[in-house]
Amino acid sequence: MMSTPLDKVFFNVKWPENRPFQIVGFGLNAVDWVCIVPHYPEHNTKIQMEALFKMGGGQVATAAAMCARYGMRVRYVGRVGDDEIGQFSLDDMRKEPMEVCVDVVPDAFSQFSVIIVDRVTGERTIIWDRDPKLHYLDDEIPREYVIDGQLLHIDGHDQAAAIKAARWARAAGMKVSIDIDKVHPGVEELLELVDFVLPSQHFAMQFAGTKDWKSAMRTMATVTKGFIGVTCGSAGSAALWEDEIIEIPGIKVQAVDTTGAGDVFHGGFAYGLFQNWSVERCLRFANVAGALSCTKLGARASIPTLEDIVAHMCE
Repeated sequence: MMSTPLDKVFFNVKWPENRPFQIVGFGLNAVDWVCIVPHYPEHNTKIQMEALFKMGGGQVATAAAMCARYGMRVRYVGRVGDDEIGQFSLDDMRKEPMEVCVDVVPDAFSQFSVIIVDRVTGERTIIWDRDPKLHYLDDEIPREYVIDGQLLHIDGHDQAAAIKAARWARAAGMKVSIDIDKVHPGVEELLELVDFVLPSQHFAMQFAGTKDWKSAMRTMATVTKGFIGVTCGSAGSAALWEDEIIEIPGIKVQAVDTTGAGDVFHGGFAYGLFQNWSVERCLRFANVAGALSCTKLGARASIPTLEDIVAHMCE
């Protein structure tokens, strides 16, 4: 039996003082074309779309924007191409109350996605592309962009640069969180540097080479000393604590579009860390935030208000 319930356990993070930003986000931004269809199409068929929307997204950009909307001091660091998509993405991010440090890469096309949303279930399929010219090498991210914060939030997409940024952050006394969805060779080196590891069940199972997500969490614990949790879709999330896996249920919603739910979950968890909430409350807040985001279309467009999350937590 677990000695201490998670609603009685607190992270009590010792944040570095005198930093201009609470959160520095380094990772992807994107432009999403969200296509609503009456049902997911079968092979070799045609289907008429019901609607098509152009929206801003990206894992880290969405989480950063969410925390900024909730009154936190946030800097986002990333890249776009010098195309129309990049200009849209940059303009959209600049609408958020955060500092945007974005390089515009000449002769590169920006990351974009076509997202097919099944109207009946709200489940989505993402088809995406990103110009290799946008990749950061490990010597291309400015150190001063990273070390001005208390928490570095990354997605690990440009893995070498993410490792370099995480090392700088740790050396500067910062904490590091990650929203990672792909297993690349050498990812163990990155996870070793992360204080809050909260991938999806799918990533955990892929990382561990198993179909048992619970045993996969324990495998992740062999490579990182950080807090380990996983997102479980509509079921909520789970945490590994004192060698026990504790499941934190989500809330039921009528899903319209699941795009960005994981991004919003991570933004909610980061917000909870700075409130010094219990482990259970941080995860429950993130669960509710992610679920509510599924009731609207898009990623950043679906970020729920702080008041709405709190109201649903009280139900």
